[in-house]
Amino acid sequence: MSRVTRADLEQNADVIRRITGDDSYSISYAYGQPRLERARGSVAVSPRLSTGELQRWMWAFVKGLSCPDRA
Repeated sequence: MSRVTRADLEQNADVIRRITGDDSYSISYAYGQPRLERARGSVAVSPRLSTGELQRWMWAFVKGLSCPDRA
């Protein structure tokens, strides 16, 4: 498996922005770890994780957003 890059995480954030229709999702970094945020960092959507773990977390988030049974 190849190393997950910042560009990979940004692509995942683009998918989330398209699905939700909300352009306020972004990736931020602190202490060398990224997280998914909304509204320019005022809302933490994910915990700080390694890049690979955040990618898996974001895939699960997208799957949940795409679930037809969600309320």
